[in-house]
Amino acid sequence: MLPYLPVLAVGYLLTLTLSQTFQFQEYVFLQFLGLDKVPSPQKFQPVPYILKKIFQDQEAAATTGVPQDLCYIKELGVPGNILRLLPDQGFFLYSKKRFQASPCLQKLLYFNLSAIKEKEQLTMAQLVLNLGPNSYYNLGPELELALFLVQKPHVWGQSTPNPGKMFALQSVPWPQGVIHFNLLTIVKDWSNNSRKNLGLFLEILVKEDRDSGVNFQLEDTCARLRRSLHASLLVVTLNREQCLPSLRKRRAAISIRKTSCKKLCHRHQLFINFQDLGWHKWIIAPKGFMANYCHGDCPFSLTTSLNSSNYAFMQALMHAVDPEVPQAVCIPTKLSPISMLYQDNNDNVILRHYEDMVVDECGCG
Repeated sequence: MLPYLPVLAVGYLLTLTLSQTFQFQEYVFLQFLGLDKVPSPQKFQPVPYILKKIFQDQEAAATTGVPQDLCYIKELGVPGNILRLLPDQGFFLYSKKRFQASPCLQKLLYFNLSAIKEKEQLTMAQLVLNLGPNSYYNLGPELELALFLVQKPHVWGQSTPNPGKMFALQSVPWPQGVIHFNLLTIVKDWSNNSRKNLGLFLEILVKEDRDSGVNFQLEDTCARLRRSLHASLLVVTLNREQCLPSLRKRRAAISIRKTSCKKLCHRHQLFINFQDLGWHKWIIAPKGFMANYCHGDCPFSLTTSLNSSNYAFMQALMHAVDPEVPQAVCIPTKLSPISMLYQDNNDNVILRHYEDMVVDECGCG
């Protein structure tokens, strides 16, 4: 048994080293994605239609080779390259007594903006209120929605927060579906001073119209409204550092004659499966992507045919004269971006576009 102990020890150390190497590489990649650690969302948040559409449009453009401006969201008409859907972390406020003229629903809305970095410029902040499925066959009473800025912290046990000045008032038929409010100015103020972010106070009042002919029970209407109400904040930001033109010169593809020699520099297929990495628990889409990689020799005789730079040609020439000069190596010469939909540790749904993720062409350099 003893002779096998060194082998077991070496095997254990090798496994430990590989595990630590993977963890380090995973950490580096997460930093690249703008994350501090592997997200572990409590539950998958519903992805709104607009984020799905933007993601699908980017995927289609990448497949067809259509040039993309990854720093402008054409579907929303605003500059940006990071989209976040922040879930509401507030709570309902209940009144012991319910009168016909009293508010049907009161709720403190709160959105955690800590995920937004200092380098990101806010270009859009939209409050999304979902009042339930829109229906033309089961009309309810008219609702009056009022939004206030909370200016003092809410004290537990207090019936309502201390709302400040009302900044939005809107009457809508119910069920209405989704309603949007522009909060760009407010969210910018919160981002500049996080202490001001005490949330919003939402109040919904049922407006009784006896001439409408619609019969409803107030308690039932309010209970249904509380069950169906869902609030979120759609935030678009622009990180200009990620919009700078790449310093690497992207050349047009150079056709390479097919050869039986598989050792020459060329692109190899490599599919990254997020489930294999255990990342499917927080990455919503895609399930994986064809990343590819470059590998192969760069001999002097074929350097000019392998999509090489002038410098690689001169390096190959010097290697022929002086073997101590290293040969040119097979590297990516053209890369393309991908889009990713995922959740972070705050259960925010995020859509980001990442440059240089897919190897399209290889050459010697």
